[in-house]
Formats: sequence, structure tokens, C-alpha cells
Amino acid sequence: MTEMMPIADEAATRLAFSLMRSAYLDLAHTLRSIDEGPARDLLQAVEYRIEYRLGSSAQDASDESPQESAIAVAAGRVRSVLREALEN
Repeated sequence: MTEMMPIADEAATRLAFSLMRSAYLDLAHTLRSIDEGPARDLLQAVEYRIEYRLGSSAQDASDESPQESAIAVAAGRVRSVLREALEN
């Protein structure tokens, strides 16, 4: 049973990310359909805030540790969602 825990954690993480990605993209689309200019400003502000937080997290991790690699992968995925929300 303990050998399945990391697999279950990874599956839960992937599911949570997928759900949050869909919700964020839906929200971005809805906001932009209401008023494009302010929505774009808000989405960019969210992107800048998240970029700041991701930068802080990356600095907290030590040299090329597994934690740093995981943070870099997660940050890349988050950045792609933020870009997608602004582009679509």
C-alpha cells in the first residue's frame, strides 16, 4: 500500500492541476467576453504576481536538487496556462 502513495499523490496533483487549469481558462474567457481591456489587465496582474512567487520559490530551492527540478517543471506548466489565458 505504501508503494502506491507516491502514484496516488501524483495522480491527485495532476487532477488538481487539470481542474484548476480549466477553471482559470474558463474564467479568463468569461472575463474577456465581458470587457476585454480590464480583463487583460487583471490577467496580466495575476501573471506578474505568480511569476514573482515562482521566482521566489525557485530561489528558495538549492542547486539542482530534485525539489528545484520539480519547481522548474511546475513553474513551466503554470506559465503555459497563464500565456494560454492571455492568448485565447
